[in-house]
Amino acid sequence: MKLSRMKGIALDLGTSGFRAQAIKEDGGVYSTAISANHPLPGANVMDHLHFCLELGADLTHTLMMAAVNRVLASLSVDLSEIRLVAVCGNPIQLSLFQKMEIRDLAFAGRRAQRKLGIVEPVRRDATIRLAAELGLHVHPDAKIIIPPVVKHEIGADALAMMHVTGMLERDEIALVTDYGTNAEMALKVGDDILTGSAAAGPALEGQHVSSGMLAAPGAIAGVSFRGDAWLAWVLDEQLESTEGDWCSPRDGDCSLLGPMHGKARGITGTGVVAALAEGIRSGLVGPPVIASQDGMLHFQDGIRLLEKDVKEAGKAIGAIRAGHLTLAEAAGIKLSDIDVVYMTGASGTYVDAIQAQEVGLVPNGVARIVQAGNTSLRLAGELVRDPLLLPRLQEIADGIRARHEMFADSSVFKNAYVCELAFWDEGMPEAMMADMLAMYGIQPFPPRGREPEVIRLATKDIVDVGDLSLSVLHGVGVSLWMQAAECLGEDCGVCVDECPEGAREIRAVDGSDFVVVRSELCNGTACRRCEAVCASGAFHYDQLRFDPELPGQAPNRVEGL
Repeated sequence: MKLSRMKGIALDLGTSGFRAQAIKEDGGVYSTAISANHPLPGANVMDHLHFCLELGADLTHTLMMAAVNRVLASLSVDLSEIRLVAVCGNPIQLSLFQKMEIRDLAFAGRRAQRKLGIVEPVRRDATIRLAAELGLHVHPDAKIIIPPVVKHEIGADALAMMHVTGMLERDEIALVTDYGTNAEMALKVGDDILTGSAAAGPALEGQHVSSGMLAAPGAIAGVSFRGDAWLAWVLDEQLESTEGDWCSPRDGDCSLLGPMHGKARGITGTGVVAALAEGIRSGLVGPPVIASQDGMLHFQDGIRLLEKDVKEAGKAIGAIRAGHLTLAEAAGIKLSDIDVVYMTGASGTYVDAIQAQEVGLVPNGVARIVQAGNTSLRLAGELVRDPLLLPRLQEIADGIRARHEMFADSSVFKNAYVCELAFWDEGMPEAMMADMLAMYGIQPFPPRGREPEVIRLATKDIVDVGDLSLSVLHGVGVSLWMQAAECLGEDCGVCVDECPEGAREIRAVDGSDFVVVRSELCNGTACRRCEAVCASGAFHYDQLRFDPELPGQAPNRVEGL
């Protein structure tokens, strides 16, 4: 293919990783590349803000750009010929990408911001930057198109949800949710739009669970049942859900082998939701208990889920359900008044919509469920194909009459989430949960009723991966380390054993022990299990630093450092 036929690159900056597509002159997709992780520690945007505030904007920006450039290099195109890149993401990711002020996003309230010297509100309107300004490895004069936010809390990714699904043009009560680590949601009632963002955690993207992985080839993305056997649906090289093996969830004994036999490498968030739905429906799962002999759910190729995974997934599901309740209460409507629910993001695309409703990710009583795929990457692709869409998006953002609900400050959200944790962690019956919600003055969840019409606008998260095979990039982070004089060294190693993601190690160099953490694997400040179990009290997460000349290893080769 001639390189002159490339029109540009679409880039989606997600909280758990980056996605990019090379767009041809005719508008088609040539290639797609994704990173398996985000280069910064943590599984939510608050961890990324913490990293930036603690270690500095320069390092944060450089690590992000190094990861982005590695993803772009995997697109198999001559990047020096690329003169147009469109970028989409939430306000925090786009601000870190541009090395903008982020303290207004980290600290709520104008009084707190004034104390920090932020006198004027930070504007995040539609803009065009040059690649050379940002350190993007395309043609230095390439235009970098960045869509606007509606308010500083409502990002370009939320605008993408509303624009791509077309919900703004329809006269109906609609709820749209991006089911991800930082679950953005918007409720449209008449001309009013209420938005919110729930820190759901990474379970719905296949992280923090046993055998978990992001949506990539080899991931179990769904489960069907027949009698006592469950069929695993496994993502193939084109990210299509393909039949795996029929196995007993109680012991993993497989009775019928499918085309993806032997190819499952883990389970992603949609597979977890499907397993929970089928387990609850069959009585095998009564949160958080799994009623198998060993307390596990088994799938093909040794993939399994534990009771602790039920609790972890419950935290994510509960946060989203509490968010939906909060928006409905703020709008003065019942959840049963909602006409249509739009599901976006990987977890909203691959999951079976009825199974999602079974566990509460979609309110009961809605007439339609529309699954729309990755709208953030889709919007970036639209901007590459038609850059004149940018001013139109600014007009849409300016015209939206929106109100953002800060869930962290909402008593409705806090009380609803307490009820969710009681259900998922302690096995509280649904009837008792409804009574608790009533005690807090919160509406109950609607009872199960009619089965909604399901419309699949997208059968996979990335609708078209292009002419080439999908490229998945691992190891996009760097080694962070601290010298721990009181560390007991490899003879102890309890912090290494405790790390759920295998991000830690201890190295002895010249008689001193160094605690090393891989940034892209670390769960960040929301975890800190390593710090909590340190026998000598020598390790402190906030003392981790980056140095390309880490003793005892080859330098981290990150351009610009």
